[in-house]
Amino acid sequence: MSYGGHAVTRNGASEQLGLHAHFARQKAANKPVVGSWQMFPGTAIARTIAQGGFDFILVDAEHGNISDHHVHDAVNVIAAHGCSPVVRITQPDVGLVKRALDTGAHGIMCPMMNNAAEARALVSFAKFPIPAARLAADPTLVTGLRGVGSPFAPAVFGQSLPDYITTANKNTMVIVQIETADGVKNCDEIAAVPGIDMLFIGPNDLASQMGFVAGDHEKIPEVQEAIADVLAACKKHGKYAGMFCTSADQIRKRHEQGFDFCNLGFDVLALGAWNAQELSKIQDLR
Repeated sequence: MSYGGHAVTRNGASEQLGLHAHFARQKAANKPVVGSWQMFPGTAIARTIAQGGFDFILVDAEHGNISDHHVHDAVNVIAAHGCSPVVRITQPDVGLVKRALDTGAHGIMCPMMNNAAEARALVSFAKFPIPAARLAADPTLVTGLRGVGSPFAPAVFGQSLPDYITTANKNTMVIVQIETADGVKNCDEIAAVPGIDMLFIGPNDLASQMGFVAGDHEKIPEVQEAIADVLAACKKHGKYAGMFCTSADQIRKRHEQGFDFCNLGFDVLALGAWNAQELSKIQDLR
C-alpha cells in the first residue's frame, strides 16, 4: 500500500486480481466459481468459512446481521485467506457502494435491479473517474463517480494506492440481482450495460415477486422460464450468470444449465441444519 508515505506493494497494475482471477482459473477448467454466504457478524465466522476452500464469500449487509464495521472486519479476514470477499448492499446508492468498495471488497452485489437506467447508475457509483487522456485513447473504458480516499482497499489487494486507483475499475466486480418481474423483462438491456459483470438470480424473491410462494420456485414453470431468460441474456452479452443455491445438487444442476457462479448455502443454514440433524438422532434421549 502507498498512503501517507508508507508503501508495501505485492501486486502490480497489470495482474488480474480479485474475483476475476478466480473466474479465469475456474472457467479454464470448465468449473463454476463456488462460494458461501456470511450473515453472522464477526471475524471468527468469516475465518471459519474462508478456511473451507471457497472461491468467494458474500458478506450480506442486506439481510444479514452485518453493520458497516463488520464489513470491514470480514473483508480483511476473507481476503487474507485467498478467498474473494463480495459485499451485498441494500440498494443502488452512491454512499453504500463507496463504503463497500472502500473496505477492499472484490465486488459488490446489488439487489432488486429492475432496468438499465438503475444498472448504469450503479456502475457509475462503482467506477473511479478515468483521466481524460486515457478515456480519449480508449473510449470503451467504463468511467464513473467513485471517490478516491480509502487507504484500506489498496492494502487488501496488495497494491499501492496509485496502482489500486488505476486498476480497480477492471479488478472489482459489479453484480446485480434479478429478482423481480421487471428485472426479468428488462434483463437483456441490463446485461448489455457496460460495467455490469454478472446477473445473479435470487429465486426466492423472484418467485415471490411473480406472485408465487417463495420456497416453491424450483417446481414453478414460470419461474424456471424466467431464470432461463436471464441466463440467455447473460450468454448473449458475455456476462457471468449467478444463482443462489442451498445444496451441492443445486450447484451441479445449475452449472450444467450454464451458470458460472453459485453459493453453497449460508452460515445460518449450515449451523441450523447440522444442529437439527444431529439432535434428531437422539430424540429418544430427550
